Amino acid sequence: MNCLSCESRTEVDRLTEAAKTGGGKADINPSQDHGFMYGRSFTDPDDHVWEVVWMDPAAAPPAA
Repeated sequence: MNCLSCESRTEVDRLTEAAKTGGGKADINPSQDHGFMYGRSFTDPDDHVWEVVWMDPAAAPPAA
C-alpha cells in the first residue's frame, strides 16, 4: 500500500476520481472523514493500493 498526502480535501477527491477515470477502482475501502482528516483509497490498473489523505493538524483534537 502507498499513501499520498494532499493539500486539500478537493485534491483527495480529484486524485481518487482521476485514478478511476484512468482505469483504477475508486473507494476500495470506505472513505474516512474525521473533520480534521479526510481520506479515500483506490487501486491503480496494476492493482496497487493507494491511500490519499488530507489532514489539518491545527484542527486535530488535543492529545489525551
